[in-house]
Amino acid sequence: MTRLLSISTLRTCTLALTLTAFAAAQQEVTAYTNATILPGGKPAMSNATLVVSGGKVIAIGGSDLKVPDGAKVVDCNGKTITPGLIDASFQSGNTAQDLNEQSDEVTPHLRVLDSIDPEDPRFQRARNAGVTTVHVMPGTRNVIGGLGCVLKTHGTDPKEMVIKEDASMRIVMGAEPSMSNRAIRGGRVNSMYYRRPTSRMGVIWAVRRAFYDAKEALTKTQGAPGDAPPSPGTQVLTQVLQGKLTVVTTARSEQDLRTALRIADEFGYKTVIDEAQDAYMVADELAGKKAVVMLGSPSAEAVGGSASADGSAPRAGTVAVLAQKGVTFVITTGTNTAALPLINEAMFAVRNGLGPQQALDAITIEPAKLLGLSDRIGSLAPGKDADFVIWSQHPLDPAAVAESVLINGQSVSQLR
Repeated sequence: MTRLLSISTLRTCTLALTLTAFAAAQQEVTAYTNATILPGGKPAMSNATLVVSGGKVIAIGGSDLKVPDGAKVVDCNGKTITPGLIDASFQSGNTAQDLNEQSDEVTPHLRVLDSIDPEDPRFQRARNAGVTTVHVMPGTRNVIGGLGCVLKTHGTDPKEMVIKEDASMRIVMGAEPSMSNRAIRGGRVNSMYYRRPTSRMGVIWAVRRAFYDAKEALTKTQGAPGDAPPSPGTQVLTQVLQGKLTVVTTARSEQDLRTALRIADEFGYKTVIDEAQDAYMVADELAGKKAVVMLGSPSAEAVGGSASADGSAPRAGTVAVLAQKGVTFVITTGTNTAALPLINEAMFAVRNGLGPQQALDAITIEPAKLLGLSDRIGSLAPGKDADFVIWSQHPLDPAAVAESVLINGQSVSQLR
């Protein structure tokens, strides 16, 4: 009996020691010294130090910042540290069939989170290129596709990765929601796709009809005898009308951009404009409405691509035009399969007239603000998540590589 108690006690002590060691590792203080730090939204810091512990930034400062006693020191001489990059419109590796529920053209209540695969190789490619957070939305074949979410790019379970559920609701204008619904060469229509709208007018009417139903649901006396509760989709749309949920409207051509702004005004909600290849044509209107623009892949769209079906005419200098007009924008990889890694899209924007700091802000602090997460990510400051990248040199230098990528203070990608 005494021996059994001793063995049991030994096992308990061993487990306690293991848990203590794990907790200590989680709380280990690490100081990254002698680096050039681009903190996000603020000027560069030379010969600077970043101190992290427990997955959070605990201090950042110049050469006068004292390294805590007992801290692990990583010398970053000659290297540059930035916040982890944020892709505000990221295409996961799901097939179009997984991202587009085409049994109905209006599906605001569906959640893209339900289709996320943590083993998707695109997550690994993104974090290897310095991207630590992504905003994933449903596909672009539905008029109203559903709810997007914000994820860290590392994890084995979507629950571990997600940092904001129901971050947005996607509306799509243009040609995509009316594709694949016509009989070919006069043949007989025999599929569900025929119920889709067949024109821009039809697409816009589907949006209006959905919001009319949501407005009607809001005006009804809730709980009155005989009143059925609103459908799940209508409940999502009422959240939009109440200002509780962000709308992202995918629109590429000039006419669709103007319509997106007009519909938002008609129903009284704010919308983020996504893709926006013709934004340079309506820059004054975008500035006047204080609309935020999520620019789809500046490099790929400037040489054509997915925008062509909508009749848009992309320009490489769109980012510079928006900056001159004071339009708030972020740079994304967007829906174009020819998109470059996010940091290279920022390089392309700089080559076409955008300032270097504004280009970096457009893939760090500005998307963090857009997603309502600037208190956690997007810049390096005490109390924020320790998501950062150690670059071999300035990240906008074409020769720069992400030597180490850290999420919550833990290395998730390291150059071998």
